[in-house]
Amino acid sequence: MNRTVSIAAGIGWSTIFGFSFLVTKSALDMLDPMELIFARFLLAALIMSVLVAVKVVKLDYRGKKPGILILTCLFQPILYFIFETYGVRESSTSTAGIILGALPAFVAILSIFALKEKTTPLQTLGLVLSILGVAIVVLTGPGAGAADGEGTLRGVFFLIGSMLSAALFNVLSRKASRRFSDFERTFAMMWAGAIAFGLIVLVKSLWFAQSPAAPGSLLSRMASVWYSIAYLGILSSIVAFFLINFTLTRLKASQSAVFANLVTVITIVAGVTIRKERFEIMQGLGAIVIILGVWIANRQSRAEREAGK
Repeated sequence: MNRTVSIAAGIGWSTIFGFSFLVTKSALDMLDPMELIFARFLLAALIMSVLVAVKVVKLDYRGKKPGILILTCLFQPILYFIFETYGVRESSTSTAGIILGALPAFVAILSIFALKEKTTPLQTLGLVLSILGVAIVVLTGPGAGAADGEGTLRGVFFLIGSMLSAALFNVLSRKASRRFSDFERTFAMMWAGAIAFGLIVLVKSLWFAQSPAAPGSLLSRMASVWYSIAYLGILSSIVAFFLINFTLTRLKASQSAVFANLVTVITIVAGVTIRKERFEIMQGLGAIVIILGVWIANRQSRAEREAGK
């Protein structure tokens, strides 16, 4: 039952992230990327603080060394979002998709050394299939290879940085789960994001006088896209990151990370059903391969079933 719930949680956070791309696209018409990230984490942090204040949930950091938690927050959300934002802007869509799609493989490698987790041949096959599925989608989909920005080598390094940050987060959060609860890790991440990106927005506002994204005060522009901020702050931040931490507590880091590639499938579905985007046969094939890979990677072996894991 615990494994079933964990897999359901993985599907849950990948679905939320999959639809978040549509929400983000509309919000960026009014807000600078850093402003949007700051707004979502500030809302998430405030809501979680209210839950603590009214004693819906409890926090207990007493007697727990914060080092591992601080590192977890550094890599996700701070470094990951900085690297991803500028990496996607300066790279082709196909490059971004392939590099970020390699996340499960890097997590599997890191977890072997950092967590002493062993990946079975079946799980390895699942990881490979999910990565192959992402490659099929991004290389054969509409606009494959088209650059959103300059397509610079710097963009590639940014993307590699974001992928490594996400991989390290998976390993560190899994390790931190031995000391901190799912909510405690998520709470710390939300406030880390709010403070870090708040400082970035403040510096940018002082440096540039106002955001180049759109005229008007930050508060007025945030109010105009409140629905997007609400989705990103409540669902994509609080709920999704809680579900990620939940799965990392109960599944191997490599098994949890493979759900990241399921985001590609959800994004395709969202684009076709909501934005009426063109659907390619190869996209469908890639989506099937991804789903198959996720299923295989999280399938229990006979030895695991007999051990009751």
